[in-house]
Amino acid sequence: MGKVLNDEELHFLGIKAVYKNLVDEGYKVLNVRKELNVNPQILAQKDDKRFFIVVKTERYPDMGILLPHIAADVLKVATQHKGTCKFASVGIANANGTNDVEMAKPEQNGEYYINYKGLQDFPSY
Repeated sequence: MGKVLNDEELHFLGIKAVYKNLVDEGYKVLNVRKELNVNPQILAQKDDKRFFIVVKTERYPDMGILLPHIAADVLKVATQHKGTCKFASVGIANANGTNDVEMAKPEQNGEYYINYKGLQDFPSY
């Protein structure tokens, strides 16, 4: 078994999956921040609208979750800049895993199953 992705590597892999999807859907990506403690991770634009996108990534079988205090902070910044907030929840599994324990350990330079269903609106708390 190879070296398992650490939290930062897992987070960045999720961001890359969302980034690729945004580009494929015609968004212009203006900025990407890969640090774990920086929100939002992606600033993008489409049809003259600015989007503040929070990406959260978890290991299989979990999906990334948007915590209320992060949502509130990003919403405040987006409102100041007349932007729209979106959330990207990503789950990543080791594609070579043969059981739940192995699938929950994505490896560096490995193959992955990526569970991402597109951008979601921010929930209202």
